[in-house]
Amino acid sequence: MDAKPPFLPFEIPELKSRNMRIGQEGLLRRSFPVVPDEFFRIYQNDELHLEVEFRQEDTRGKVFLYTNIDCPEDEWRELEFKQEKANIYSLSYKVRLCGSYKFKLKYSLDDGKTWYWDRVPFSHVIVDPEALKDIRMYTMIMPVSGTISDWIELLPHIAGLGFNAVHLLPITSLDISESPYSAHDLFSIDKAYSGKENGCGFADFEKFVEKAKELGIRLCIDIVFNHIGVRSKMVQMCPEWIIPDKSEKDGLKRAGCWHMNSWLKWGDLVKIYYDHPHPDIRSDIWDYMKKYSLFWSHFAQLTGGMIRLDNLHSSHEGFVASLLEELLSAYPTLVIMAEYFTDSNTIMKKAAEGQINLFLANQWEYPYAYSLRNYLNYIHYIGRKVRFYIPITTHDTGAPAQLFGKAEAAVPRYAITSLMGTGQTGIVQGVEHGYPEKIDFIGRKEKHEFKENSYIANAIRNINRVLTESSVFHQDGNLEFIDNGHGAVLGALRRLDKEMDNGYLIFANLDVNNGYHLQVDLSSFLKNTKRIQMEDRISEDRYESQVSDIEISIEPCGVRIFRIGD
Repeated sequence: MDAKPPFLPFEIPELKSRNMRIGQEGLLRRSFPVVPDEFFRIYQNDELHLEVEFRQEDTRGKVFLYTNIDCPEDEWRELEFKQEKANIYSLSYKVRLCGSYKFKLKYSLDDGKTWYWDRVPFSHVIVDPEALKDIRMYTMIMPVSGTISDWIELLPHIAGLGFNAVHLLPITSLDISESPYSAHDLFSIDKAYSGKENGCGFADFEKFVEKAKELGIRLCIDIVFNHIGVRSKMVQMCPEWIIPDKSEKDGLKRAGCWHMNSWLKWGDLVKIYYDHPHPDIRSDIWDYMKKYSLFWSHFAQLTGGMIRLDNLHSSHEGFVASLLEELLSAYPTLVIMAEYFTDSNTIMKKAAEGQINLFLANQWEYPYAYSLRNYLNYIHYIGRKVRFYIPITTHDTGAPAQLFGKAEAAVPRYAITSLMGTGQTGIVQGVEHGYPEKIDFIGRKEKHEFKENSYIANAIRNINRVLTESSVFHQDGNLEFIDNGHGAVLGALRRLDKEMDNGYLIFANLDVNNGYHLQVDLSSFLKNTKRIQMEDRISEDRYESQVSDIEISIEPCGVRIFRIGD
């Protein structure tokens, strides 16, 4: 028979064998997940460490990792494992580039004569920006912070508290409601911040960016996709860019959110029409909003910073996916944080896509020790797949005094989110001053002069100092509660490895009225010693104690932090 029948307009391709076979089941033990759709995360410049064990010894084995890690698009490479023992092979590779990668084993049992693909699916690893490992973020409320010149003067105070990132609510020119999230013009700075009527002020803002860089502060800039002001420049010039709604007098659909099982409509915000049926108009909308995102992300990238995607759970999924691909191509190390309130399965799905590095946690909804303890266990359990930013409050919530009964409650709450979390935490402006209520961020206001609360400010400063001392606070899965389920006090042991007898003890009293005395027994945790050295990381006092009988006294809203062992 002819290779090419005369009636076919193309050649029949040949099957090309690469001398690869499918490996047998049950031959390998792997140190990494192999379940379909499973994934895990590491940080940029960390070691990807993998181990493979053959269940039958064979000294002539060769093992390679077939992967696209650190490769240009559509390219793959092979990394060789080293033989540790007769049947155990390991690979340690420092990953340089952020991204979402796949890998699979290929191996030979006869010194390279015959090769096998591992029979399990490709594994998936996401590499997050290195900056994500340590986020101590201060949310500025710009309407009460004066002009950009005042913001520059505020930065040393923020750095002095030990914060390394500043979250800016949107600073775009305000529409009629004067909410930062109701923009009039997406490419301008509001006159309240710039001090200029024409909406300029970028020269001053660049000085702010430079000062932040000088102080080692990364900027987190809020990006809003879902909606825009009802009298915005976009509405006036391109009303067809807004979703129509015949039930509204102006024919424009309002944005909103679900609150307490009812729909809350925002009268000052209209929804952008990303699904416009006309392809040219749809393309114009997408292009404009992408340029807006790239424009403001540029300033964050200058500081090695991040962006916060507001209300992402209500934003257009197709546009967001397209934007993030373009955004990360332009700024590969930009950290992407999302306000995304949904169920755990959806969060996991979004995390697996690899483009959202950090999700906002809601620990303020767990005011009591029992529920907060469970929530932190969840954060650590899921931490290898989903990373959470865990502030004590946000600009949308009440202040600590409103939520937890006393302004000083911020101290134990911050100790918990910082030293019992995974390294990403923060506060809202005013918390360090003990401001008694949520700061209203809607409207143009006079600059507010806060009264100093040295107790809270010094405590936050000390907690941030401890947070930078050790990588033990920037890991997931290493939180061990030692408080015997106490009703008010959370106590935890943090260490790099469960076989180690050195690490940190953290105690935080959530009770705003009562102090407590605890007897703590660590004998089931510390296996190699009966007595330990304890250094108080606030007072720097040193103690020696029996592992089985550690005495802790803690006042209302108090915190105790000890470094133990060598």
